[in-house]
Amino acid sequence: MRRRRSDELPRYHVDPTDPLSFRWRRRYWLYVTVFVLFVYYLIPSHKSTPPLPADIGGSGNTNWTSFAYSLYATDSATLCHALLVFEALARHGSKADRVLFYPNYWDTVIRDSRDRDSQLLVLARDSYKVKLEPIQLLTVEGKTKDEWTGTWDKSVTKFMAFTLTSYDRVVALDSDITLLQSLDELFLLPRTPMVMPRAYWYETKPWPLTSLLMVMQPSLAEFNRLKKSLLDGGSLEIVNAHRFDMELVNERFEESAMVLPHRPYSLLTGEFRRHSHKEYLGDAKEEWDAEKIFKEAKLVHFSDWPLPKPWIMWPAEGLAEVQPDCGGDHEGTCAERRIWKGLYEDFRLRRKEICKYLSVPAPEWHTIKDAKQRSNATDGTAHEAPHAEDEVTRGTKVTQQAVVKDV
Repeated sequence: MRRRRSDELPRYHVDPTDPLSFRWRRRYWLYVTVFVLFVYYLIPSHKSTPPLPADIGGSGNTNWTSFAYSLYATDSATLCHALLVFEALARHGSKADRVLFYPNYWDTVIRDSRDRDSQLLVLARDSYKVKLEPIQLLTVEGKTKDEWTGTWDKSVTKFMAFTLTSYDRVVALDSDITLLQSLDELFLLPRTPMVMPRAYWYETKPWPLTSLLMVMQPSLAEFNRLKKSLLDGGSLEIVNAHRFDMELVNERFEESAMVLPHRPYSLLTGEFRRHSHKEYLGDAKEEWDAEKIFKEAKLVHFSDWPLPKPWIMWPAEGLAEVQPDCGGDHEGTCAERRIWKGLYEDFRLRRKEICKYLSVPAPEWHTIKDAKQRSNATDGTAHEAPHAEDEVTRGTKVTQQAVVKDV
């Protein structure tokens, strides 16, 4: 039998009106679409990822109104020192909001040229874009085993930061610091209720967490839990040393907080006076370089007990005894001494220029040098501002107390 040529074979044509043909074409394009989408989502560059700390100055996708720095003022001195921190945040280009808690008996009505508290509140609001939050201050009373002592600590007011629930994350700071760089990258850390550095200067380990810097997720439930603890009071020694806030946060977060590296987030001024720096460096073999450490530091906390804080002048004898010894060279200088003195001088200069305050006169060195506890007569601020309601009752002008003088 003769085989047919190809041109003699029957031809088959797809009829476009045939319903089977229509279903096949629709199924074919469906398969192609699913395959393309599958391949598209496998490509990593197309995945949506949250911003990393490295993106902090880049894409601009971060909603900075969701974050805030929180400071508090309990008296005229801490108001000034909080303002110095807000000024530094503005100078370093921080993008997050700024919040200040202050006594609700203050106001922003400037009555005369010496009404420094009102002036500083207005300056914070208008020049540094600080959101003012008048509150009733938080306090904790000291007690012994048998009785209450009538000694009060108001530094626990820092816990008001937990009430800022309109923000996703808050960085709460102490004000006896110098801020050397922006801390905005802390807002972009992985989500966790609390982030804190450890107090590397403690002699015993494990080092406790330090409350001088807290990165927190605001929570009213957490705030109420801490506030309840305040009602129970604290030991007289801890309250006197203004360390009850640190006791509370360690009791609550010791085992759950994310630990922030103390280097570079919590450098003490006292580090420049030490002879061994292995605790701060984290490596006994690393060579100490004061200039390098200072340049990388984000925050410096003033702590040179028994010397007073920087808003109080040094006793001359105390300075000679306590300043960095430059390897025993009392006449010359060194990087440690230069940096250490520069930090104090810078604080006092900014306090004078911004707050118009002079430093408090130096105490007698013999009254503070032999204190057995790591606290003495120069701790705290103790510069209470006059109450606004008292001024109205007396019908007199509000004036600043003379302990801290205007320039």
